[in-house]
Amino acid sequence: MGRENIKVGHKVKKELPYEFRNQRGVAGARRNVLEHNRAEEALYDSEDKFRDLAEKSLSGIYLIQDEVFKYVNPRFAEIWGYRVEETIDKMGPQDMVSQEDWPTVDENIRKRISGKADSIHYEFKGITKSKETINIEVYGSRIMYQGRPAVMGTLLDITKRKRAEDDLRRLNEFNRALIDNAPVGICTLDMNGVFTSANVAFASLLGLGPRAEEKLIGVNWLKNSYTIKFGLAGYIERGLQGEPFQLRDFPYANYQGDRNFCMDFKGVPLKGKEGNIEGLLCIIEETTDRVTTRAKLLQEAKVSAIGRLAAGIAHELNNPLATLVAHSELACHCLESLEECTGKQPELEELRTYLKIIEVQAFRCKNVTGDIINLPWKEGLEVTDIDMNSLLNNILEFINLDKPNERIVKEMFTPLPPVRGDISSLRQVFVNLISNAVDAVEGRTNATIWIRTKLNNNKVLVAVEDNGPGIPDSIVDKIFEPFFTTKESKKGAGLGLSLCKEFVRQIGGTIKVESKSGCGATFLVTLPTGLKEEEEG
Repeated sequence: MGRENIKVGHKVKKELPYEFRNQRGVAGARRNVLEHNRAEEALYDSEDKFRDLAEKSLSGIYLIQDEVFKYVNPRFAEIWGYRVEETIDKMGPQDMVSQEDWPTVDENIRKRISGKADSIHYEFKGITKSKETINIEVYGSRIMYQGRPAVMGTLLDITKRKRAEDDLRRLNEFNRALIDNAPVGICTLDMNGVFTSANVAFASLLGLGPRAEEKLIGVNWLKNSYTIKFGLAGYIERGLQGEPFQLRDFPYANYQGDRNFCMDFKGVPLKGKEGNIEGLLCIIEETTDRVTTRAKLLQEAKVSAIGRLAAGIAHELNNPLATLVAHSELACHCLESLEECTGKQPELEELRTYLKIIEVQAFRCKNVTGDIINLPWKEGLEVTDIDMNSLLNNILEFINLDKPNERIVKEMFTPLPPVRGDISSLRQVFVNLISNAVDAVEGRTNATIWIRTKLNNNKVLVAVEDNGPGIPDSIVDKIFEPFFTTKESKKGAGLGLSLCKEFVRQIGGTIKVESKSGCGATFLVTLPTGLKEEEEG
């Protein structure tokens, strides 16, 4: 019969020649042929499965040799907008890669062909058949194809993912810019109270400057000494347990602890997808100016009310004082008539002396009540001409020194030009400064307060000096800050000197302090007079 080929499916099985069938070893030959056939069938099955997998793959699969595609699957062709038959043996990678990315792609292909790199994973921009730019992620490896090196790999169209990433990046950048440029302080804490983010306003509030994240991120705010001291730690702990809170005009200190301020603080628990608490959002706005202004207005209202009350009392006292003066004068006239009848007697002279004392003291009381009535207690800021020597004398009339060894020495320059300012504000300033000086000399031997005025460069300079313990160098720069005080809590909230500085600033003046620990303190107030304008006019 000769040789015959027997087809098995689409495969061909070779039959042994007839002359060998009956020879010795035919059985062994048959076995070899059968094993060979089974191996070929297994190989064909494997090729079918691979081709089926490649044809149905969601990733583009390619094989490059001699700078052209030797194989591409349908998904590869679909990504680029071509048909498979348009690509194989007709196109190369350069036809599909953007001009700007081609040098990178070409170099990566050459590295694998030459064996310098077995596999490379990277991204590039591609150009489709319709000239649309797409983003490609590729993973390629070096293989041997038909006895020569080639590159085989997979690629994915990641254009949508890239666009989503860009959108997310832009959104994050927008949110970051929004937070960083917000006029209020914003920060976040993790469940342990550790800072995870902080914006510029928050850094400025704490006095940290541009290196805020470096100094704050990773720091546990719950363990900060000022957070514990001012009671903020307890609120933060409750917020991390899921309880929102809001604090109004809450007192706090900056990062170094050298500046006190007030703030509105809102704590919002941050929840995850499952509803569990993952941290705390803190929104902070400084309210020091608001608190200072409110305190100033309250102080002005108090002064105004005291002024009206004092004026009312003075009016009520004037009538009985006038009656007392009149009757003391009448009594003196009666004594004169009595002396004409009985002659001068020692008892009558002594009685006359007593009546004169009553009259003098009654007139003194009347003068004091007149001064109270004439003081221009005013609400709001009204700039007028003020005689500083007269104002200081009026204030000193009401300053009581408790101890016999305490004294006030006045060294006033005359004549002083009038000061341009608001009399109510200046009265508050010097009442505060002199009262502070009285407190400072309390308990001191030979306690003395000096009140000096003089003219300096067409401005009135008022000095309030005491020989008290002085102000330590470590805090002398802080005494004009709101809420800073060295007194006991019952003696003040630390707003007096900050208000003094604000009042003096509003009328164009300055206030400063000179002091050394153990050597007393001197407060120097410079006030405008208007002399320069008059001379120029």
